[in-house]
Amino acid sequence: MRKEFYVTYKKERGAQVLAQAGLTASQAINLMYDRIIGEQDATFLLPDAQATPPAERIQVAAQFVDSLSRKTSSRFDDMTKAEIRAERLASRGLM
Repeated sequence: MRKEFYVTYKKERGAQVLAQAGLTASQAINLMYDRIIGEQDATFLLPDAQATPPAERIQVAAQFVDSLSRKTSSRFDDMTKAEIRAERLASRGLM
């Protein structure tokens, strides 16, 4: 029952705000669809979208990916433990 009250309140309050701007809910929805179609993007509906432009979000994502550690390879990668031990002993002149 409480959820239904919240939904009703939300719609009524939204309708009041839209009325102050001279719009109905239907007009507002049509304007939203026009913008989504025109920009081919709906991220403006998301909370963080207004704070960070798409180009900046892409740059931040690219920096994150670039900051990830890369696996470094060594000559020991394809060797068995015994081969590694033998190589190390040989490099120290012990074998």
